[in-house]
Parts: sequence; structure tokens; C-alpha cells
Amino acid sequence: MTPGSQLLRAALSGTSLDHALDRFAPELDQYAELIVGPAEKKANENGVMGFMTRGEGPEFTARVQQTLAELDLPPEARAHHAALAEWFDHKRAFFKIEQHPDGPLAACYFRRRPTVDEVLLRLLRQKVAPVVRNRVMEVAARLAKGTVHFVSAAFRPDQPVHQKLYFSQWVTPATAAQVTSRIASVFDLYGLGEAQAGWRARHATTLPAGESTLFLSLSFTADTLSPSFKIDYPAVGAVRAAAWLAPKDQDAVVQAIEHARPQVNAPNTTFLGVRFHPGRFEPTLKYYFDTPRPGSEGR
Repeated sequence: MTPGSQLLRAALSGTSLDHALDRFAPELDQYAELIVGPAEKKANENGVMGFMTRGEGPEFTARVQQTLAELDLPPEARAHHAALAEWFDHKRAFFKIEQHPDGPLAACYFRRRPTVDEVLLRLLRQKVAPVVRNRVMEVAARLAKGTVHFVSAAFRPDQPVHQKLYFSQWVTPATAAQVTSRIASVFDLYGLGEAQAGWRARHATTLPAGESTLFLSLSFTADTLSPSFKIDYPAVGAVRAAAWLAPKDQDAVVQAIEHARPQVNAPNTTFLGVRFHPGRFEPTLKYYFDTPRPGSEGR
């Protein structure tokens, strides 16, 4: 089997990510994820391309810190990542780099499942605005969650730190209706009535058969709550992913997924990111593909 670092190097040829791929090659050979997204502004722009891996220990943290410095991210970004790594004992850490038309984006994720109360206390000590803390409490309550699955932060040059919290929802035939009701109440909380209509039309057909876990995430800076939120759906094929958009845009989605998928030997997207925005019926999409694990036949 081709190691994940080699698969990603081929898939990301032509980008500026070679040096980062070298730095994290040992981790990428164990866990590698290709990230693809459409151009955000102009039709003739290249889209988003990037990768994610995971690692543990202070040495992995140090390499992430080195990469953040080389990407010319602000000191606040490096300080925030260092504080999260210390909080979570450098364990279950994920690191992502995306190349956007207007520059790089880096993000860190920690899968330690702190309680919502722990996270809220942390936000208070960071002097995060009450409106943000209240929204975190409200989303957690509406989703019936006492823990946060991933604590994350995204960094871009000349921008403040954007924190992100991911809440999981376990979907089975027995819980599906309840999960749908919970997520609908989050649309109501955000005032995204028009987007909710589109979501209701596609939610059930996007979920895989049987049992699965999806993630709903919100993002914010210390002062400002993002008006959008994202749902990550597992194991979504190209046609089902394209159905989120208008017919005129669906072929481009299928082509993008079918171009990326075989490059990393993935049968489908590992996750489809669906972001909902105020005043818009259609969401924006992002595609995530895991490479096969060593010693496995993929998934």
C-alpha cells in the first residue's frame, strides 16, 4: 500500500505544501486526510486544497509551532495552539493546513471531550464575550450534549484566532427523529430559516444507512460569533453530496469529488462539510478524504 504521505504528495502537487508534507510524513503515513473545496470567490480561481494529520506528544506540538511560524501566522495563533496543547496534555491532536486563493489557513483540533462547563470556564478566563459563551451553552443544550467532542482553532495571517467547537450526534433508526429535531432547533437559534428549508430537504438522504455519527460545529472569535455553522456528514458519495446544490452546480461537485477520491483510494468522502449561512438557501461544501490505514484495505 502506498503510504499516506506519498498519496498526498501526488494529490497536492502544484501547491505550496511540500515542506509541510515532509515535516509530518511519519504521521501522514499513519493518518492522512485530503481536503478539497471549491473556489470561494471567483469561478476562475483554484479551489481550496489541503491536508490533515494527527499526532501526540510535545515533539509533535513543536513541529506544529514551527509550521505556524513559517506560515507567518500571528503570535496569538501560536500562543493559542500552545495553550490548547498544554491543556490537553499534547494528546489526540490533529493539525490541518489548507491553501486558499488568498493565502494559507492552519487549524488544530483536540479530541479530548472536555465537559461543556470546562470549556465555558476556559472561555471566561480568555475574556470571550458573554454573547459567545451564551451561544455555546444554548447549542450544547439544544443538542443535549454535556461534552465537546473536538476543541479547535483556525488561524490565518492578519486575522484573529477563530475558535471552533464540535458537538457529536449519534444517529440510529431509533435516534434519527430526535437528532433531526435537535439540529432544527439550532437553525432556529441562528435564525437560518431559509437555510433550514434546504437542510430538511437533504438531511435524511445524506446520512448513510444504519448507525453513524455527524458533527455540528460553531465558530467564534473572542468578540464575535460567526453567523454560520457547519454539519459534517460521514461517508457521502459524490451524487448525494452534489444534491445539496442547484442542478446547474451539481456536475462540478461530482467532478471534484470523483477527481480527488481515487487519488487517495477513498470510496467516498470520509466527511462532507455542509456550511449554512444566513440569507442563503444553499450551503457551501467541503470534501474530506481519508487515505487507507496501514494494514487495511481502506474504508
